[in-house]
Amino acid sequence: MRVQARVLWTVAAASAIMTMVLVGQPGVVTAAEKEKPAKQRKAAKADRSGTAKVESTKASAAAAAAKSKTCFGEAPKIQQVKPDEGKPGTAVTITGQNFGAVGCLTGVSFGPGQAAKFTHANDSTVTATVPAGKKGMLLLTVTTASGEDSKPFLVK
Repeated sequence: MRVQARVLWTVAAASAIMTMVLVGQPGVVTAAEKEKPAKQRKAAKADRSGTAKVESTKASAAAAAAKSKTCFGEAPKIQQVKPDEGKPGTAVTITGQNFGAVGCLTGVSFGPGQAAKFTHANDSTVTATVPAGKKGMLLLTVTTASGEDSKPFLVK
């Protein structure tokens, strides 16, 4: 009886090891996988191809990083705001320097808590729309990853 038990255990262990080895092979479908819908089996099979997919993903990430813009540098400096007063809805052109590459500007506001919609044209030009809200002399602030700068603006 002891001999039979050892043989059965050895066969069961060998079977489990073979199953683990075969599961990683392309084209092998286990009983558990047969119960999955076809779409899940295809996705699992695609994921097993492994290395080539991982390598191409790493290459894509490296290429994207090489092409990405740098949003850090010197703090922005507002040189001119035209017009320097306006009602909500007024388009305001802000010129200066160090606004960063297009997409790097993080915000424009007319006073605390008064975020404005803006278009970042280039490193030296931004167009913003005066938001509805507070009126009076407020600080127009341009914010980037490197800092911020402000100028007074009268909201009528």
